[in-house]
Amino acid sequence: MAVANNEPNNLETLENQLRELSHDDRVFTIIQDFADRLGKTKDRQKVFGAEGALVRQPIEYRDMLARGLVGDDEDAFALLRGDIISSDAGYFLGERITNMKFAVASSTCDLVQGRRDYASLLRLQPIFSDDPDAKQLLGELLKFKSTKRMYLPPLPGDSRNIVGNTVIFDGIIQIRLDDLLLATRHASLSLVGWRIFGSLVRTIMVRAGASETEMRSKA
Repeated sequence: MAVANNEPNNLETLENQLRELSHDDRVFTIIQDFADRLGKTKDRQKVFGAEGALVRQPIEYRDMLARGLVGDDEDAFALLRGDIISSDAGYFLGERITNMKFAVASSTCDLVQGRRDYASLLRLQPIFSDDPDAKQLLGELLKFKSTKRMYLPPLPGDSRNIVGNTVIFDGIIQIRLDDLLLATRHASLSLVGWRIFGSLVRTIMVRAGASETEMRSKA
């Protein structure tokens, strides 16, 4: 009697197994439901903006090694995915971008020297307290319903009139990896900040339209 095998042996079976993984946007609902339960904007800002909630001081390889959190047989890192950095070596549509902070979008494993030639960044824009739209923008960001932006709190070293930051998902910045490894690090993401950032980046890049499955399977 043949033993049942759940491993894919044809493309249809493979597609069925990937269906709930490759284009699943339920992460948006999870994050939004959590934010909704927190109440008003000020309550959300208190939780997400608390020290260490979404961002923390840069995670250093030597410190992690000394604490036994990474092994000496693992690749040494200078940067992690989601790190907030500044560099004048990034380009957008052929134009160099200067005087701006960025979030590292590339995976940590691709940030090891010599592993890739290029890396991807996302722009950061500060939200200033004297901006007449600051209150409305913070309210929208802290609902986590936008597919264009993500909220981050003020970063270490930000001026007192910065009440938050927004990661811009619309437009990828390209940078040579060798140049990126020379960038100034301002912060790393906390565990939950890293989970939210990674989930949003992945979902925004691959989310499917309502009719896309039908079009691709029957057209």
